[in-house]
Amino acid sequence: MRDPYGWQDIRRTDPRVHVAAACLEVDDRREHQGLIVDLAPRGVRLERPYHGGPTPTDVYLEILIPELGDVVIARAAPTFDLVRDALVPAAGPFGLVRRTGYRIVEAAARDLRLLRDFVFELRRARRAEDGVYDELLDASCYARG
Repeated sequence: MRDPYGWQDIRRTDPRVHVAAACLEVDDRREHQGLIVDLAPRGVRLERPYHGGPTPTDVYLEILIPELGDVVIARAAPTFDLVRDALVPAAGPFGLVRRTGYRIVEAAARDLRLLRDFVFELRRARRAEDGVYDELLDASCYARG
């Protein structure tokens, strides 16, 4: 299946792991701190307080890889953007959270390898730790309302 931009649909072939990673989202007008809740070799799901404004278009992400301390810098394009009620009262001026899925469009080869290796190793480690690994445990979209 191909998407409108001509990229291969990688959501169903690449693993996705649940993480809590700091991320800086930068576009032409602003920069916001966010939290990556899902990480894949070529994409992220980013959550941050909603401050208004349109759906981001082309952004740069500075992703702090948890446990490694490395920073990956990538250009990304949105695949979805949702605004929902926050579960915590201190979630920004409107009490809303913005969730955006980004597909990584461009990054250094070293950074892409680092992301890929981190995701696959974390997934492997969780399988070994639990004995049985359930894909739904890492899909935060199923755990959130």
